[in-house]
Amino acid sequence: MKFLTVLQIALLTSISGLLTVPTTVEAARKSSIAGDPGGHTNRGVKYAKKKEYEKAIEEFTKAIELQPQDPKNYRNRALTYRLMGQPAKAKEDDAAANKLSPESVKTHNARARGLIRDKNYDAALEELDEAIDAEPRNGPALRLRAYVYLQQSKWAKAIADYTVAINSIREVDIEGRTRRGFAYRNLKKYDLALEDFSKVIEARPKDAEAYRRRIYLYRQMNENEKAIADLKKLLELKPNDADAKAQLKFLEKQSATTKPATAKANN
Repeated sequence: MKFLTVLQIALLTSISGLLTVPTTVEAARKSSIAGDPGGHTNRGVKYAKKKEYEKAIEEFTKAIELQPQDPKNYRNRALTYRLMGQPAKAKEDDAAANKLSPESVKTHNARARGLIRDKNYDAALEELDEAIDAEPRNGPALRLRAYVYLQQSKWAKAIADYTVAINSIREVDIEGRTRRGFAYRNLKKYDLALEDFSKVIEARPKDAEAYRRRIYLYRQMNENEKAIADLKKLLELKPNDADAKAQLKFLEKQSATTKPATAKANN
């Protein structure tokens, strides 16, 4: 299978953070006595760094047998299982670790970000589901999960998460409204998308890309006059924008040809 580069980084960071690899004989001796009897966690970390995942699993398993009440090796082994493409086993170890010492929402979010960067969306959802179960209104977790849903074209689920996140803060949620608007647009709920895009423009009137998003929406809605007005505003902000110039020229030409026809029909 193809291993996940970003997740490997997250794995090694997490494991190394739980137990630093001794660099001297004395440090190794102390580590063995204190937090790593038999040195199995240490060896597991080293094997993980060398991508020898089967050997890492063996070492973490031995560490668990010696210290069944210590959550760190369950988590180390869970992360290694994920690298090996065995999410069911990883989930079992995560559950065992959480019974001993619940992980923070920040930890779940951090791992989810690494998984998202590597496009491992299903594994990211597992992390985010756990985070949101623990804190149902945690904004970062909700936004991350909503983003994953967008990548999976699960528009309604993305909207639900963004809505909770948006309503959890007083200021305008630029990212949340932009992405929720995108989801509404894909569901052809244009009025709701327009409301979100317009709120973003109200909050950031000099954001050229916010106008561009609303222009595209207006064109989908056949509101060409409103699209023209936004194109002119965009060109005030970015006078050399070639795409905006081309769109404006096309729409103004189209508008000029349709207006006389409309006038004759009315007469």
